[in-house]
Formats: sequence, structure tokens, C-alpha cells
Amino acid sequence: MVETTIEKKLNDDILEKNTLRNEIEGCVRTVSKWRDKLADMKSFQGQTKYADSIKRYVTRIEGLRVELNQLNEEVEKNIRETGEFSDKDVKAFTSQLEKEVSKYIGETEKSSPKKKIKIKANPAQAKKKSKAKSKGTGKGVGSLEQKIEKAIGKVSKDMEEAERIAGKMIILNKNLKKVDGSASDGSYTQELKRIAREKAIYS
Repeated sequence: MVETTIEKKLNDDILEKNTLRNEIEGCVRTVSKWRDKLADMKSFQGQTKYADSIKRYVTRIEGLRVELNQLNEEVEKNIRETGEFSDKDVKAFTSQLEKEVSKYIGETEKSSPKKKIKIKANPAQAKKKSKAKSKGTGKGVGSLEQKIEKAIGKVSKDMEEAERIAGKMIILNKNLKKVDGSASDGSYTQELKRIAREKAIYS
């Protein structure tokens, strides 16, 4: 069967959408892995380095997520205009999906990260501060403490943001894959179900 211009454009958009989703999933996995490494680190410099990398990836995820959601809206609109899908099956799937999302979002809010991250200056830094204080001048001590406290606050804030974004995506992505459409569905029916799942995870 010859592919029409409209179908070709739609299929190209679906391919682009799936590529974007795969990139987001890769970034989310990386954030999760780096977060665990950060939790095990004793070096304050190491913690800061990983935190900065995680922050960059979270920013990247946010940008990709906006692109994915926009493309999903366009693809869904174009699929619905073709009429080549089972609306009944899509509605049933969406209803089931909404129940699962409510269930897992509740679990996400109740659960805490596997590893609690405690950001603090390393022993060498603490010793250095203590030595500076013992000299009696106090010059620069307050400034150093303020810089460390500011850095600790920044790292902690970045980790909360990473957990909010990546943590939710990981849990939903893992569990919502269990809610699947029938293999006998037409390709566009299946794609609408996939879009519904992606909206639930990445919106």
C-alpha cells in the first residue's frame, strides 16, 4: 500500500516523538544513577560536581519534556483527523491509565528516596575552619562559612528538584508499562494509547 503524504508526515512525527521520549528516558536514568553516586560521596567537591551535572540534566529533561508534550498534541490531533483508530479502545485504556496514575502518584508522594543525601563540608574543610578560628583574627571565617552554607543549600535544592522530576518519571514509567494495549490494535490506536501514557508520565 502506497503511503500518502499525510501518512508519511504523521509517521515521521511519530518517529521524532519516540526519539525524544527515548532521550528523556536516558537522561532520567542518568540522573538517578548520579544521584545514588552523590549520596555515597564523602567529598564536598565531588558532591558539588555531581550536583552541577544533575542540575544540567534536569534542565535538559525539562526542555525535552516541553518538546515531547507539544509534539504529542500535534500527533494526537493528526491521528484523530484520520479517523483510523478505535475510539472505544482508546477511551477504555485512558480510563484504566488514570486509575493507575492516581495509585502510583499517591505512592510516590508517600515514599522517600532510597538514599538520603546529606550535604556537608568534608572533614578537611571543617578542620581548616576550626584552625582559622583558633588564630583569633576571625578574618574570612564568616565568609568561608557563608560560602559553604550557600553551596550546601544550592546542592540540596537541586537534589529536591531532581527527585521531584526524575523520581516521578521513573516510578510512573516503570509501573505504567504494565497498562498496555492489545497487540491486535491498529497502529494508530496503539499510538494514541502510547501518547496517553506519555502524557501521564511526562506532563
